[in-house]
Amino acid sequence: MENLLVQLRGERTQTEMAEKYGVSQQSWSCWENGARKPPLNIMLRLEKDSGIPMEKIFYKEFNNKK
Repeated sequence: MENLLVQLRGERTQTEMAEKYGVSQQSWSCWENGARKPPLNIMLRLEKDSGIPMEKIFYKEFNNKK
């Protein structure tokens, strides 16, 4: 199953999404790859912007599954 964060990004680049959320492209990449999860304020913004609960967007991270 494709990462939900990748699906939310759609046609936009990681750089475009990083700029939108005020982070580096490297940070965005780490979130997409599951290496890290974003800070709570970013997760809440992603949740608000997408209408999808952050626990669903970052399912693996919230459920300790890699």
